[in-house]
Amino acid sequence: MDSDLKALKALLHQYGNKVDAKKALIEVTSTECIDANVPDYPGVYWVETTMPVEDMKSAISNVLGKEKKVRRTPPPGVSIIEQEGDSLYVAYSGTEEDWRKRLKQHLFNQGHAKTVKLCCVIDEKPFSQYRWRVGFAAIDSYEIRYAVEAWWRLNKGWPKFCLR
Repeated sequence: MDSDLKALKALLHQYGNKVDAKKALIEVTSTECIDANVPDYPGVYWVETTMPVEDMKSAISNVLGKEKKVRRTPPPGVSIIEQEGDSLYVAYSGTEEDWRKRLKQHLFNQGHAKTVKLCCVIDEKPFSQYRWRVGFAAIDSYEIRYAVEAWWRLNKGWPKFCLR
């Protein structure tokens, strides 16, 4: 491996760990929670829940009116994030120019119907019967956001609801 590439990978690993350790975490129960606590900044984000994967998949399928797909097999050398007992787990991670808008799309099914999103409605049953938390970290650079998103999935685990 080229020494420049090796150095770049080491820097990304160091930066990715720093971002993961310093991300902000907030509990979410309503759009008001997002409006009050999530800035409209660019960066990476994580959606955590205690809702079991199969229950979440079924509930989302009901919202969509068709089956919600989940990732079954990870890329080589990567593990899929599994829920342990009834604890919080990362169901989805991503990058976006405006966290506030994107998290409302995922957690409250806002936005255009063709927008790729989780399609949860966490202030309604059965979603509301579980805990929901979001994490986020500001990164202005488009390229670095995508690099950190990929680094996190490859090093921390692949969320089941992230297909690509």
